[in-house]
Amino acid sequence: LAQAISSDRTGAVSKQRRLLSQCQVDGSVLGASAMADSRVTGHSSDSRENPRRIDRVESKSMILGSSSTSVQGTVRQFISAAQSLVSVRMRPRGQTQRSPEFLRELAVLHPELLRATTLRMVLRRFGSIFRHSAGAASTFEMSKPVEVIAKFLSHSWSTPGWLKTIALMYHENVFRATVSAFATAICLHGLEFAGAGVPMPLVGPSYLAGETTMHQLRLDTHFVPPCLVFILVLIFGQEVPGLAQSTCFLDKCCIHQTDQEKKMQGIQQLGGFLRSSHRMVILWQPEYFTRLWCVYELAAFHYINLGVSGLVDLLPLKLPVLALSLFCFHFAATAATVVLGPTLVFSEMHVTWILENLPAALHVPWMFMILSSMFFFAVYTIPGFLLWKFCESHMEDRKMLLKQLQEFRMDLAECQVESDREFIESKLKTWFGGVEEFELIVRDELAELVAQRMQDRGPIPWTLMFTGSLSHVFFLASAAVDAVIRSDWHLAVRVGLACIGLSCFTDAIALSAGLTLADKIPGRWQVGVRRFIAPMSLALLFSLLNGLVLATMNPALPLWIDIPMYLVLGMLTWLMFGGWHRLRHGRTLRPSGKSEEHSPASAVAHPAPGVGKRQGLQSDVGAMGTLKPDIQGDVSFGVQMKVESYESLVAVASHNEESDDEFGEVVSN
Repeated sequence: LAQAISSDRTGAVSKQRRLLSQCQVDGSVLGASAMADSRVTGHSSDSRENPRRIDRVESKSMILGSSSTSVQGTVRQFISAAQSLVSVRMRPRGQTQRSPEFLRELAVLHPELLRATTLRMVLRRFGSIFRHSAGAASTFEMSKPVEVIAKFLSHSWSTPGWLKTIALMYHENVFRATVSAFATAICLHGLEFAGAGVPMPLVGPSYLAGETTMHQLRLDTHFVPPCLVFILVLIFGQEVPGLAQSTCFLDKCCIHQTDQEKKMQGIQQLGGFLRSSHRMVILWQPEYFTRLWCVYELAAFHYINLGVSGLVDLLPLKLPVLALSLFCFHFAATAATVVLGPTLVFSEMHVTWILENLPAALHVPWMFMILSSMFFFAVYTIPGFLLWKFCESHMEDRKMLLKQLQEFRMDLAECQVESDREFIESKLKTWFGGVEEFELIVRDELAELVAQRMQDRGPIPWTLMFTGSLSHVFFLASAAVDAVIRSDWHLAVRVGLACIGLSCFTDAIALSAGLTLADKIPGRWQVGVRRFIAPMSLALLFSLLNGLVLATMNPALPLWIDIPMYLVLGMLTWLMFGGWHRLRHGRTLRPSGKSEEHSPASAVAHPAPGVGKRQGLQSDVGAMGTLKPDIQGDVSFGVQMKVESYESLVAVASHNEESDDEFGEVVSN
């Protein structure tokens, strides 16, 4: 049956279903505890026949009950059927093996020229290496011979160097900076608990109105030292002695720029650099996919690593700039709150007036109105215009990235030397079967992957949003620690909840809404007075949400109202940062009526040579969406099998490179 399925493409689906329907096992056989360790050995034959055929399955089963032989036979039949279906749908257009010519190109002909530098060297003197493309003997000495390269930096020299510097600093040091900032805050407050606190300047006493009494609230500058540590480590984190340094390839440092003989030798073994690199980091700007050599590096890395998409980090250069802008934006808002709060909203005179003239039920609405007004007019209005510009720029870049991928054409890529174009096109024909095939992979596979990641993360990664709100975390954490020291536990819980809500939920919701608004409002609409509406709306949204959170610190508000509100905010944040997309598409099947011609996955029904054992397979399994309901309904493997388990078994069975342990685990599950 497996051979018949392989030879008859049109009848593969029906025969596959009939074979799977024969793999029925009575529930009593697998109802008991069953364990099966299986080993699959396969090899590739001629590309015109079944490229991956399972030759031998050795199974050892221990089953409490009966019919051990039946289970072994069922596993064999099921794996063969799954393998047959995958082999039919993954039949490549051209050869499945890498050509000997390409393998020779990957060889490191001059080991002494396989060199790498470190990010410490690249970022030294604020990334002066990126100021221009001209190199010298001194830049070549910044690298040293290595055997393995951690990161291959792919970039365009037409991109401003300061953008690359900030992006690499953020990419390399943001985790270190966040940990260092939290460690600083913990040390400061630990000294407070020990009675040896570091004195910090106070602007003035602050209070909150309870039901009948005032509660003291500390608003001071304890948030400043952790924020300063965050910025310092973000800039100079790679210079900390003793930390492991990532090796990286940068053409200006690793290929000799003055010795023409060594330069040509380095260029000729560019494939060796790519083969020796664990990951590729793409420093993306809109001009990246217009540079032929950038496209060549991505194509070669894709082919070398069999299309494993997880090895490529696409780093939009303006995104870290947006993150730092958010950090400065929230730092300014926190500083304004510390300065204005004790004299306006949280002053003793104002809180006394609230207790004497307003009932307890109106304390929170009044504070919400006052705080929102203060935030809007004194804190967020002017920075809101700058933040709106960043939102517009970021969303335009997202659109540009997807448009470049979906409309990618090799003939539009720029190249200074025409002989380079002929060289690159010849390599693409060797690897992918033709330039058109490579263009199809970029327009379909890569565009689909990037679009999926964008939808999963939302308009902006939530972690980037959180690091931008660190000043809020340290500001409210200081107030909560002071309440704990004074044994005001009720206020400590309120402030702690506000700390979580402000840093994790409301800032993220407001910014996500602003980015969505920037994506929806056309530029031609923002003329005249109307160009002020969107920035003012963004400032108003930040003011209302942050005013709401700070107003709920009021002890007069019952906790049974407070906690559900934060749960709703948390759920809304999750939905806006990819949760809604996962609910709609994460576990759903493709509509059976959808034409494969218009499906992005249709391009990988016949993947090009070298399409990977992860990305290519996952795309192909996604392309089988119309088969999943039938398979799930027909296969009864003792119990009703899940579609995910079927896909996992297909993945392992169809790729003999996978480990035996993973296969045994899948079969056991």
